[in-house]
Amino acid sequence: MTPSTLPQLKPLLVLALLGCVCAGPAFAENLTDIYALSRNNDPKFLAMRSEFEATGFAVKEARAALLPNIGFQYGRTNTSQNILSSDNAVFATGSASYPTNDKTLSITQPIFRLASWRNWKQSESTEKQAAAAYAAAEQDLIVRTATAYMAVLAAGDALAFARSENESIKRQLDLATTKYTSGQAIKANLYDAQARNALKESDVIAAGNDLADKVQALREMTGAVTADLMPLPVAIRMTSPDPLDADAWVVSALEKNLLLEARLQAVEVARQEIAKRKAGYYPTVDLAISRNQRTTGGSLFGGGSSVNTNDVAVRLNIPIYEGGATSAQTGQAVKHLDTALQDLERDRRQVERQTRAAYRGVVSGMVRVRALDKSVIAFESAQHLKEEGYKAGVSTLLGVLDAERDLYAARRDAAQSRYDFQLNALRLKQAAGTLSEVDLEQVGRAAGN
Repeated sequence: MTPSTLPQLKPLLVLALLGCVCAGPAFAENLTDIYALSRNNDPKFLAMRSEFEATGFAVKEARAALLPNIGFQYGRTNTSQNILSSDNAVFATGSASYPTNDKTLSITQPIFRLASWRNWKQSESTEKQAAAAYAAAEQDLIVRTATAYMAVLAAGDALAFARSENESIKRQLDLATTKYTSGQAIKANLYDAQARNALKESDVIAAGNDLADKVQALREMTGAVTADLMPLPVAIRMTSPDPLDADAWVVSALEKNLLLEARLQAVEVARQEIAKRKAGYYPTVDLAISRNQRTTGGSLFGGGSSVNTNDVAVRLNIPIYEGGATSAQTGQAVKHLDTALQDLERDRRQVERQTRAAYRGVVSGMVRVRALDKSVIAFESAQHLKEEGYKAGVSTLLGVLDAERDLYAARRDAAQSRYDFQLNALRLKQAAGTLSEVDLEQVGRAAGN
């Protein structure tokens, strides 16, 4: 794509979008606006946010096991008595009914509960893990938004180029028909033009379907069909990675990548789970304080009473045998640690591969963009010369059609190379753990701005 083609492509892109999806109000225009929509509506990101917020409650829950437990119990009992006979002359015979009110205030303060203490420390590591995962989800949303946005633009480019090529083929078909009618060309030329025209019309339909699908893919993130996207500048910013060393980027990624940080915290959580399970072998000590007031009405056996009772107790519980539950839970936790370590190693290797791939994509992308721009200029000249040659009877129609096919393919590849370069630049920073919304904003800026 050259700067001269941009004015024609933008209206074509807008018309294509409006023709492939149900038209609605424009929710956004540029990449930053689309990102804001995704941040508020993307289900994957919102689920991760809720998971992170839920972890904060888990920390409070774990800490609660170390704090006093205060309770109040109240009970009322109505008793009916019917004494039929008694050998004790003091007690009368007959019936009586009286109430009993029982009130108890109890306080239990854990003094030593190793499992609860370790569970609290584990919950703090779980919170750190969730924070790292949430931060990684923010970076992932940036890359996913840019990818979906540029996929729509690339599909719009492909449709615009297909339509332009189809119009050009139709002109060649008209020319071939005129020449054949006047006896200046053979019928084979006419068939070549008709075949290319039919093939390109099918390409236009396929490109329109692909564009509609890409728009719907973007809608999955934003929750709205966006029918007006601003094209990215043709003169994009292209700077080499700093430092210009793939190994340095890998080292940075292994130290700062947020997904790896989340995995490291997951390993720590698994280690603390083993310690928590082993705490099941240790005794627990609680301090229990209670105050009870029992009020009883008069009965046939005597008058009523009101009794206050205060109890202070230290309770020691020593686990002796629980059917092997603690041993089994500890063994299970050890295996979960092995799983966490293997997940960490797998992600380390994956991050290294992705970092190197993104680095190569940025370095080679700069060369590819410049090379494809030169190829477009060369193909434009070749197409023009072959078209003029065909009009003059020097070149064949098939040569002209092939030149047009190559030209539009080069324009499409040149446009795609710009998207690929910018996405690789974002992915490289994501791998290194430094990606932010500022980087997304810079994507929409032209070189020199």
